[in-house]
Amino acid sequence: MNQTQYFIGVDGGGTRTTCVLARNDGTVLKRSIGEGINFNNIGMEEARKRLHKAVTKLLEGTDVSFDCICIGMSALDYAADEETTRLFAGDLFDPDKMDMQSDAYTALMGYTLGQSGMIIICGTGSMLLMVDGKGNQQVTGGWGHILGDPGSSHALAMDGLRAAINHWEGVSQAPRLAEKAMEHFKLSYPRQLIERVFDPACSPATIAQFAKEVLILAAEGDACAYDIVFRNMDHTAAEAAALLIHAPEAARVGLHGGVFTHNPLACELFTQALQARIPHAVTGMAEYPPELGALIHVFAKRGLVTDSVLHTLKESYAAI
Repeated sequence: MNQTQYFIGVDGGGTRTTCVLARNDGTVLKRSIGEGINFNNIGMEEARKRLHKAVTKLLEGTDVSFDCICIGMSALDYAADEETTRLFAGDLFDPDKMDMQSDAYTALMGYTLGQSGMIIICGTGSMLLMVDGKGNQQVTGGWGHILGDPGSSHALAMDGLRAAINHWEGVSQAPRLAEKAMEHFKLSYPRQLIERVFDPACSPATIAQFAKEVLILAAEGDACAYDIVFRNMDHTAAEAAALLIHAPEAARVGLHGGVFTHNPLACELFTQALQARIPHAVTGMAEYPPELGALIHVFAKRGLVTDSVLHTLKESYAAI
């Protein structure tokens, strides 16, 4: 009889961290939510403390000793090396039980279930991660809001605001975007946008919220908003195609993040632009969230991925 083992899967974002505890048969036992653990933003020590707090909460009321914790980390592009893992573990975790991957990778595992493929993440920021048939990872995008994240909420919002400014200054016409900018940022007059955007309390995530207005107008047929969404999705599709040319086996492409989750038009425009370049590419949304993707990665490394385990993961997680 196989010995029961316990694993923790973590989706470690910049804003929120989700932890799940599961047995090796796929049964998810508990979930906990904690603060973001992006150590590029808050430092290793604070990120470690936050994760430890979330894991402690997860294990409360149990006598479980976990065998491995897999962390999908927003601070990483690729799997952490040994030095980074030990530095992050500090004196609160056993580094030999830690598997630190990028959050893009664990999101991909939630889509491909351990197989080759690609994930396109378009949230506040954007990035692409491909795993080819040999298991090699390659990342593009993710340059950040200053250098540019085409396809992201922040990029859509900024393009929308630039269109509104051009309308106010008579350069081009975007009356509906200009109107929505006035409403969204509660402006009494257009140039008040300057103090709104340069307010220290105005983060990239705050600006990115305006993307919702751009996407709504695009779906309603506003020509300027539609063009903004089209150009962003076309650029992101071009990035994906540049990777897939060298790894056609990875043309199963997962769409992840708020831009795709709530907006069928963005999904449609991206898919059309990608298939125009890579006809055999297929797109879809992940059935498993990134925290379960982290568990699927662990299970795959141990040869534990079966249809039964995957079914149990999904059903037991939905139950909690």
